[in-house]
Amino acid sequence: MTCFAGVDGAPGGWAVVVMVLNRITVEKVMALSNLFDDRSDLKIVAIDIPIGLLESYEQGGRACDRAARKLLGRYRGSSVFPAPVRSALTANSWHNACAISRASAPQGKAMSKQTFAISPKIREIDALLQNRMELRAVVREVHPEVSFAELVGKPMIHRKSSIAGREERRKALTHMFPNLRMIEDAGRQQGLAVEDILDATVACWSASRLAAGTGRGLPETVSVDSTGLPMVIWV
Repeated sequence: MTCFAGVDGAPGGWAVVVMVLNRITVEKVMALSNLFDDRSDLKIVAIDIPIGLLESYEQGGRACDRAARKLLGRYRGSSVFPAPVRSALTANSWHNACAISRASAPQGKAMSKQTFAISPKIREIDALLQNRMELRAVVREVHPEVSFAELVGKPMIHRKSSIAGREERRKALTHMFPNLRMIEDAGRQQGLAVEDILDATVACWSASRLAAGTGRGLPETVSVDSTGLPMVIWV
């Protein structure tokens, strides 16, 4: 029985949408490891967080970050933050992270505040995949805006935090998830924000494609980081 999930970072944990056959459940987990401790049947988990990391700074980030931005175009491309260099994960402040990023390459630049804000979650997933090697075949990096663009054939027009943006994403998801309102209601009952629920749901759609063998990676040629983790955004 195929079981897969979409995961998006949320305040205080993670928003998770799980599908088993046609049954969907929504949950908030405090630690990502809890998801795997509670479920041994997960085939694919698509998660909106950088996984493979560069050792030294490159303009625009990883090749997959640049490919995702190109696909999304001028307006939605800005939602793809450059992933940090691996050594910056040890930073205890944004200023420290910026210094490490700059020092990693001759033309190194500072880390964005947006990237630093999600660094704890990057550390969490990295630690999980370093300590539990068997999960590397299960956990795949996705980006919700890339998934939405793949789902409807073009990038979303509006920001996800706007009323128009939420409705645009609901419309995109309803065909694949006719019970989307129930999914939203279940997520809200657990204190999840609408944007996180919608992002986790579209990540679940990408997970279903990957589980079926119909997904694709950005870029097509997958490179790995110094620890063997792939640097690719799946759709």
